[in-house]
Amino acid sequence: MRARLLFACGVTGAALAAPAAHAQDLPPPPLPPMTAPTDLPPPPPPPPSASQAPPSSRPAPPRTEPAPPPPPLASRGPRRREVAVVYEEPPARPFAVTFNPVALTLGRLSANLELLIAPHHSLVLSPNLLAFQFDRGGRYDLRSEALGFATQRSDSFGAELGYHYWWHWRRTLSGPFFGPSLLLGTTTNASVGATTNAQAYWGAALDAGGQAVLPGGLTLGAGLGLGFVAMASQSAVFPRLLLQVGWSF
Repeated sequence: MRARLLFACGVTGAALAAPAAHAQDLPPPPLPPMTAPTDLPPPPPPPPSASQAPPSSRPAPPRTEPAPPPPPLASRGPRRREVAVVYEEPPARPFAVTFNPVALTLGRLSANLELLIAPHHSLVLSPNLLAFQFDRGGRYDLRSEALGFATQRSDSFGAELGYHYWWHWRRTLSGPFFGPSLLLGTTTNASVGATTNAQAYWGAALDAGGQAVLPGGLTLGAGLGLGFVAMASQSAVFPRLLLQVGWSF
């Protein structure tokens, strides 16, 4: 029995050794070609999903830093209170019609028509008429000289053309004023020259005063002045008392 096992092992070993010895006589296998790719290509990227938007070609906008928050109320300091003063200008009343009651005491009707032509500047026209007979004295009486050398029986017509400068201008003829005037007129039965015929006189005056225009338009004024008058070869200087009452429009 033992001899049979040894014989079988010997036969088997001889059979295995024969192919090995035969394999040593075979040439080695050929090398793979150099141009053949050794690595597999990368797999294609997965298709974009519906929720993933394609990348935009525009550059992303620069990021701006947010504005700093305002300081707390306690650090702002005390609040300033502003007071607005509204000045309401009076309505414009550039034209005034006034009467002279002082001249009426001497029998003369006299009125003033004054127009504001520019800020601070006005022109005034004052027609006058001797309508009543009053005792006005004689040749050297100031009342007679102020009315163009008129006497108690005289008739007279004249006018004054003047200019006024208003110190405070508020679109009305109000406030202090001053200015010159030109005196022109004719007088009958005068105290100088030909006493029976009408004679012309001329003169000038310089006045200063003040005037107030009330809210409704009522106008009150007063002033003083100095006048000069000449007729024929005679002349005189006389004081002037201004007092006017009327309305402004």
